Amino acid sequence: MRLLAKKGLNQAVFGKPHRLLSHFFWLSMLAGLLSLQTSNLWASDEIRIIEATDYQADQQLLFDSQSQFYLPESVIEAIHNEINLTFQTEILFQEHHRFAFIKYKRKRMHVKYQTQLHYSAFTDHYTLINERNNKVQSFNSLDEALKTLGTLSAFPVLSLSELHPDQKYTLKLNINLNRWRLPAPLVINSLIDPDWQLDSGWFETKIYTPKSWL
Repeated sequence: MRLLAKKGLNQAVFGKPHRLLSHFFWLSMLAGLLSLQTSNLWASDEIRIIEATDYQADQQLLFDSQSQFYLPESVIEAIHNEINLTFQTEILFQEHHRFAFIKYKRKRMHVKYQTQLHYSAFTDHYTLINERNNKVQSFNSLDEALKTLGTLSAFPVLSLSELHPDQKYTLKLNINLNRWRLPAPLVINSLIDPDWQLDSGWFETKIYTPKSWL
């Protein structure tokens, strides 16, 4: 009787750590998957910001940029099945400062807007809807639509009167697929499928304002 009681006690004492280790293992695996999925959000090869060029005109600081899209086949198939995609463009303009030995950045301009991409099998055309200015454009091919989506021309940043001479600035640009605006089943799928984790990462360029501008 004592032997049976002792055996039961051992199972209760030593069985619990094994269950805890098993739970810890699965939690570690889940944390690893989430970490990998989060890291994929920073940048992907499917969206590449090639360049951003700043210049001044009519007393405004402007910039042009060009990005390229290399969409996976699964995403292209979804487009042709008339699933709307929404791409988010984010632009950040920062001013660099130093106080004593402390460096910090001041946000001078921050723009974030959405652009919808839609295909109609009935018309066999692709449509872009820019939600920032409500501009609607139609294209004969997906390549044409993506080229336009990746092009920014004469985008206004700030008036030159708001800039300081010889001050250093940073212009940052990011483009990503807004997965939260996908149909519900695809939102869930996008959490684990890297084909849907489309993000250019942050592209940045330094800007200096010569006194001749001001």
